[in-house]
Amino acid sequence: MTGDLPPTSRPPGFADAEIGAARAALDAMAELVIMRDAQGRIIEVNAAFLTAFGGSRTDWIGCWFAVAPAKTEGGEAQRYDVAMRTQEGPLWIEWSETLTQDGSSVSVGRDVSEERQARAEQSEAARGKSVFFAAVTHELRTPLSGALGAADLLADTALASDQKAYLQAVRDSAAHALGLIDDILDLTRLEAGRLELRPGPVDLRQLVEQVGEVLAPRAADQGLTVTHVIDRDLPALIEADEARLKQIVFNLAGNAVKFTEAGGILISVHTLGDSFRLSVRDSGPGISAQDQKRLFQHFERGAAERKAAPGAGLGLAMVKRLAEAMGGAVGVQSDLGAGAHFWVDVPITALKPAPASRPLTGRTLIVVTPDPLQRDGLRTQAEALGAVALEAETPDEAIHRLEARTGAVTAILDEDWADQAPRLKATGFQVRVLALAEPRTKDLFSGADRPASVDGWLVAPVRASSLAAWAVGNEESGPAEAAPAPSRPQPLEGVCLLLAEDDPVNAMIAKTVLKKLGADVDHVESGRAAVELAATGRFDAALLDLRMPEMSGLEAAAAIRTLPSAAALPLIALTANATEADRTACLAAGMDAFMTKPLDPVALADRLTALCAPQNRANVG
Repeated sequence: MTGDLPPTSRPPGFADAEIGAARAALDAMAELVIMRDAQGRIIEVNAAFLTAFGGSRTDWIGCWFAVAPAKTEGGEAQRYDVAMRTQEGPLWIEWSETLTQDGSSVSVGRDVSEERQARAEQSEAARGKSVFFAAVTHELRTPLSGALGAADLLADTALASDQKAYLQAVRDSAAHALGLIDDILDLTRLEAGRLELRPGPVDLRQLVEQVGEVLAPRAADQGLTVTHVIDRDLPALIEADEARLKQIVFNLAGNAVKFTEAGGILISVHTLGDSFRLSVRDSGPGISAQDQKRLFQHFERGAAERKAAPGAGLGLAMVKRLAEAMGGAVGVQSDLGAGAHFWVDVPITALKPAPASRPLTGRTLIVVTPDPLQRDGLRTQAEALGAVALEAETPDEAIHRLEARTGAVTAILDEDWADQAPRLKATGFQVRVLALAEPRTKDLFSGADRPASVDGWLVAPVRASSLAAWAVGNEESGPAEAAPAPSRPQPLEGVCLLLAEDDPVNAMIAKTVLKKLGADVDHVESGRAAVELAATGRFDAALLDLRMPEMSGLEAAAAIRTLPSAAALPLIALTANATEADRTACLAAGMDAFMTKPLDPVALADRLTALCAPQNRANVG
């Protein structure tokens, strides 16, 4: 054996038998092994290496292995992949190299060609999946947007009561389908790591109040109450992605409304040091421990499987992914029969401190309603505004508590107990009674025919500003409502617009909306026709659908920007997909604004009014 051992491969102090044993151990390994001295010359290879690259040990020992990178300093291991030509053909070899104390190195390699191929195929599949979802969701959104837009136009016409109900069913169904498509697309982006947040100033109090007001009519139809309360220490403005925060609140609160059969829902926001907790509590049937483990998974509906309720089980999965994308976390606490409490913790970036004023300081208030969540929410909200707040589950309990007090008290009385208002006032103290009404029943308390002894009204869910309105006047009729904004029947009168839209339904809707706003509209069905018409220089703005035949909206925008007669023409992108990638591409192509279908007439009028200032209009003399 000693005659087979090259002198350069013999480590000092090792007998031939020891080297032979070490070599036998190396040869038994399936991985490729190279040992190099401090100068980088090979001092040993194993049988697997020779099988891969050919030759004998004597051919390799003493040579430099040029493919390997320079050795690292400090004895740290390094790992690298190298494409190498072997006797089996080209292969990817992953090498793991470690330095020894005397400066030599040991490198172990393994064939990772199949793994790299699998990763490449997986990446290609992911790209194909993303393209597929983008294409399918666009194709689905386009007709659904047309259905919603047509329903909005039909709602402005004279309809019988049953026709209005049928129309509302159409609108609700189309809106639900659009929401489901958006959830699927957002989950796809999140899985691919391509959902970009768009942070900006957010009034979280206003956001929660808006969501509560949207959900309140649906909740009232089910006999439920919706209440919200915001921690007085929450900054007035935070930096966040407003649309994604609203998506989180709407999914959590919407789920609570969907699965709660009696009682109410409380939406609250509390500060927790350098983060805020947004939570939704309900008085529903609760969730078992087994279901809680699976709630935030895709297509998992938990208790919904046992209750006929719409939905694909994407809402909570979306909440979890969005919260994590914002650097936050989600959780749930629930027991069967005891309701559920969902929460999301998100870091705070404050832009404007919390308001210091407490307009209800010195006032006493008592909330009289059978719903414990509504009592808790209103009491907490009143205390945040400075009031001394009490609760009562029944009018009798309220009378008992009032008899133990002195001074003026304001009672917020559930509308079903409005006939008990005289009893509250008969306690002998100065008691002012406000009925707590639903949006659809508030007219019963706002006119001259309101029940005796009812001094005013509040609409649930109660905004903090409405609660605070007592401190600034209008003591006789409840919180003052903002005066309706002066109507602008034709805010786009005199504006000449170019509309490029290939879908006939969406084109009809856009033309109808624009003409109702007073604009003159020329319609074309392709990007190329839009460029040709824009060259005439007679338009004040152009609305371009992003996906059109012959030339896309992006290509049309880029071409219009090269026209001397239309280089400064305001361009608005129209799309069924409100993706960040589309938004970025529109800005790069020279677009001035980005709007999604179906078009919101108010938002469209505001955007066009801003872009088409009178001094910039092409047809203004």
